[in-house]
Amino acid sequence: MLPILAELGPLRLVTHDVFTIFGLLAGLAIYYRELRRRGILDERIVLVSIAVVVGGAAGARLITAWEHLDYYRLLGEAPFTWVIEHSGKSLIGAIAGGYLAGVLAKRALRYRRSTGDFYALAIPVAIIIGRIGCFLSELPLGTPTDLPWGIRVDPSAAAAFVRCPGCDLPMHPSMLYEIGFNVLAVVAILRWRRRIPVPGDLLKAYLLAAGCFRFVVEFVRGNEVQALGLTGPQIVLVPLVALLVLHFVRQARVGAWRLPPAPAPLRSELVTGGVP
Repeated sequence: MLPILAELGPLRLVTHDVFTIFGLLAGLAIYYRELRRRGILDERIVLVSIAVVVGGAAGARLITAWEHLDYYRLLGEAPFTWVIEHSGKSLIGAIAGGYLAGVLAKRALRYRRSTGDFYALAIPVAIIIGRIGCFLSELPLGTPTDLPWGIRVDPSAAAAFVRCPGCDLPMHPSMLYEIGFNVLAVVAILRWRRRIPVPGDLLKAYLLAAGCFRFVVEFVRGNEVQALGLTGPQIVLVPLVALLVLHFVRQARVGAWRLPPAPAPLRSELVTGGVP
């Protein structure tokens, strides 16, 4: 465990926060590189990007607020920064909040070009970096397991956490599972992204795959069950994944991905057999 990455005099660099910031910066760098490569980087898209970042930050907090109401009740008694730091945050909420903020910002600015696919590579790269910070600094790593790759932690590290069920046993390295999935996603996006013809569907395809994967991984994440045998993230994922499934069902029905028929040969080609 490495909760503190470094201490530079009075400045303490928290591992999780450092990797989160680096992940965000890397994602934005990839996003802007894609925009510049396509020649569509302008003032309005910068404003949309700012809205996405703000929406992501708000979504990360708001989507988990119902699980941490006790902390929010301390507002006024405890420092605001302390409440924010301890009241939970969610990657799922960050993606959902950023996506919604981007849509609303585009409508406000009357920006009609689809730019979602430019995030398709940026998001998994950012998650890979961010999850490294989670793996180095957060407990529990996952639920107990007897699989050979289960990871044990020092009891003193577990004692630093108020809640650390199963930390006295080998645990699933759930963060490494997510890192592995996103590495594969990066490879798949780089190799096959040109095969998705509809603007915006590359990002949606990644989000659908990532949502399904995260739903499964939640069973070994070690988060508390909230209702119906599901954790908070799983409950949030159900409607989000359902909306994405409905989108692709609709796309299939209208034939959005169907290749157009080959053009009919000209009369001259019919006569000459295609020979000029």
